Amino acid sequence: MFLIINVLIFIFLLLFFKFFAFKLKLVDSPNLRKKHEGDIPVIGGLVIYFNIFIASFYFETSSYMTTVLYTSIILIILGALDDAIELGVIFRLLTQLVCCLIVIGSGLVINNIGNYMFLPNIEISFFSVLFTVFCVIGLTNSFNFIDGNDGLCSTLSLISILSIIVLSYLNNSLVYFIDLNFLLSICLTLLLFIFFNVTNYSKIFLGDAGSMFLGFFVAFLLIITSQGQNQIIHPVLTIWCVTLPVFDITAVVIRRILRGINPFKPDRRHVHHILLELGFSNISTTSIIIIISVVLNSFGIIIFYLSGPFPTLISFILMLCAYVIFMIRLSRFANSN
Repeated sequence: MFLIINVLIFIFLLLFFKFFAFKLKLVDSPNLRKKHEGDIPVIGGLVIYFNIFIASFYFETSSYMTTVLYTSIILIILGALDDAIELGVIFRLLTQLVCCLIVIGSGLVINNIGNYMFLPNIEISFFSVLFTVFCVIGLTNSFNFIDGNDGLCSTLSLISILSIIVLSYLNNSLVYFIDLNFLLSICLTLLLFIFFNVTNYSKIFLGDAGSMFLGFFVAFLLIITSQGQNQIIHPVLTIWCVTLPVFDITAVVIRRILRGINPFKPDRRHVHHILLELGFSNISTTSIIIIISVVLNSFGIIIFYLSGPFPTLISFILMLCAYVIFMIRLSRFANSN
């Protein structure tokens, strides 16, 4: 029954925010970097957030999940303000930092990065806050960076959440997963957004507010499920739940630094831009990246259960290096044609 209610609430929120979108300047217009047609409302983040916020009252959620969700309203509102009047990178980073520190203040930090072969659980208590801030802000921006094609950021977020659910099933820890039903409702919300994002029927975009929220949410979800006494997944598996966003932001930042460009300056060097320059359509580009993401996530999970944490970590590092080298060469090839 709630599934139907969830869909109806989503549609209501869509119509509500779309009505005010142009008055609040929450629209995205095409330019040299953005190739879409017409002015599109960037209200996806607002619709997604308030839909799952309402859903949180119908499901049991952990205290940490509640903290993340309530703190995210700051990210959503200030992110929407940035979408409207473009306040810039520094404003976005400060917003992310403030929200991150609020959640960390509740006690949700990365203390344990796992056991590897003969090493016991490696704890980083002295650097836990700094390391948590680095990981959360890094992942938040990785999702923000990759939001450049219809359905891409939202689908990668969906894949990350589903990867966590699959891992909790494989670890026989679903019974301890307090937030499971709530996460399933979020998956439904993301599917609804993807429909309106990839089709021309009442088309909407995520906006920076939406992509930052999804990255922020997934980052702390990974911390919730990999830390504490009720640990659901091994810490090394967290990076394998977000392979493509992490790979993409690493490759882009390295290439920008090598070219002497500000790492936060927007350009068309992301994986989706390169595929589009190679002649792939928007749908084909998103489909290819989704397939690669699923394959990479699955590969990491298989390596973990066959070989253990240490080979899984080494495999991630090697795959990341291979991806960066491949994308540099593929970018050069795309630019030469």
